[in-house]
Amino acid sequence: MNEYKNFSYYFDQIMECIDYNEWLYFTEENVKEHSKILDLACGSGLLAMLLNIDGYQTDGLDLSSDMISLANDRFKGNHINRRLFEADMTDFSLDEKYDVVTCYFDSINHLESLDLVRKCFNCVYETLNEGGLFLFDVFSKSKYEEMNDVELKEDFDDFSYTWKMTLKQPNILEHDIVITSEDTYHEQYNEYFYELNDIIDKNKFEIIKIVGDFNNDLSAEDERILVVLKKR
Repeated sequence: MNEYKNFSYYFDQIMECIDYNEWLYFTEENVKEHSKILDLACGSGLLAMLLNIDGYQTDGLDLSSDMISLANDRFKGNHINRRLFEADMTDFSLDEKYDVVTCYFDSINHLESLDLVRKCFNCVYETLNEGGLFLFDVFSKSKYEEMNDVELKEDFDDFSYTWKMTLKQPNILEHDIVITSEDTYHEQYNEYFYELNDIIDKNKFEIIKIVGDFNNDLSAEDERILVVLKKR
């Protein structure tokens, strides 16, 4: 899984097109007020910060030490006294339980095998309180195919980037990012397509909701599939 070693410094500016309010509203409409939440693959901690501001007790976990550092600065700057864990979301064990675990922004698709996805789900299961919820998303097949041979470019005041996406195999999308400032940084990682039936263990989780693109239903045209599971 990618650690964004050079990408982290530029992450928020490059990802500023993301409407975090959509993720915030999706979470809040599906969980109880004041829930204790663990945000997996929390990145720079923006969503976790927004959830804390809205009264949810939200901790974060991310593989990247650089991202955790950014999240820590964000928490401190907003006087948020919650925990941040530097850990692999496929292999973690925490000393407390949570009412809700979230894992957004197609982070599940960054795991390079079904075995790793299942390990992640097992860690989530062990981390949740009885009846706890797991909220996550994955890219749809149509989205993967649509992203083939896409190239994004943008210039900022102090850097520019080129982001190329190529479908290497029917289920593997390669991302190639070149960031140019005083130096040039190159990030490369893959995303992997998974069918929901292959990754959800129905002996451990009950399916509460499956929707697409923040709507109330799921259609073949939807690009992002959002799922709410309940621990059995």
